[in-house]
Amino acid sequence: MGDGQELVPGVVGVLIRAAEGVAGGPGRGPADLVRARLRATADGARAVDAIEADPGDARARAGLTDAVGELLAADPAFARYLATTELGRPADPPTVHLRVDPAVTGARARAARRGAAPLVVTLALVVAAALVAVGINLGSRPLLRPGGPDLAHAARTLRDPAQVQDVLPDPRALPGGWQVESGPRSGSGPGTDAPCLLPEACDQQLAYATETIHDPTGHSAQFTVIAFASPEAAGRAFDALLARTGGDDPAVPVPLPPVGDQRAARTHGTDSAEALVRGGTTLLHLRAAGPGTATAMPALALFTRLLAERAQQAQDGREPDAAAQGAA
Repeated sequence: MGDGQELVPGVVGVLIRAAEGVAGGPGRGPADLVRARLRATADGARAVDAIEADPGDARARAGLTDAVGELLAADPAFARYLATTELGRPADPPTVHLRVDPAVTGARARAARRGAAPLVVTLALVVAAALVAVGINLGSRPLLRPGGPDLAHAARTLRDPAQVQDVLPDPRALPGGWQVESGPRSGSGPGTDAPCLLPEACDQQLAYATETIHDPTGHSAQFTVIAFASPEAAGRAFDALLARTGGDDPAVPVPLPPVGDQRAARTHGTDSAEALVRGGTTLLHLRAAGPGTATAMPALALFTRLLAERAQQAQDGREPDAAAQGAA
């Protein structure tokens, strides 16, 4: 549909299970953000209170369904973010359990295993060849690269400011309604926008780029990308910047996507949140702000995935072209 209404049943289902006392489960983190957004309005808060008072009440369920539908229709960017989480993924197909007649065990089963052995070896070789051919991803990095047996950690180090600036999303890669407010700016080594994070080894900090974006509803986000000479240097810089960032662990966990080698999130009061991600030799620093941390965090998660994908493309030697869902 494009307005997030296809997500409503899944979101409502998770919220009902939470009200019934079911702990955890797929989609619980994003659904907690929906609950926080609902509680920011009088009608939404009444819907949440009603379902938590009586999860089985039909009127309470209908009211919650209406409230979630109105929230996603009014905030397409938030709906697009939810579509990138477990709530937007199709459920796994049901598992079919087969009963095996004991009569087929024994000699027949042993014969079957002996006959299957060559087939298993053949299939393993076919799968291995396919992995090499397509450079299939394991986590956020290719397991094997096409054209040779080089391991994935042999990624390109971004040394030129222009390469680092390419990681920043251009207007075409941003979700609908978001616009560049300032930047992009870039430079070599540490600079005003990216002070040295390794005082004992500033020469390991090669280049940086930064920009700020905003949307019409008063939300804003700032991105800073910093390239280092090695993954080890980038890792030390991650720890140093996390210590400088301060702030608190989020009261509601930020469902950061599983990207990069290191990642962390922090909140500052009720109106801003930050995320740090290290992927290889690149460090990403994202700051999101808006009317309430509950509304800043979805944008933070959305842009964290976007920047991490573009940084991975750049380190793989490709032109970054990843775009957010709903981008122009």
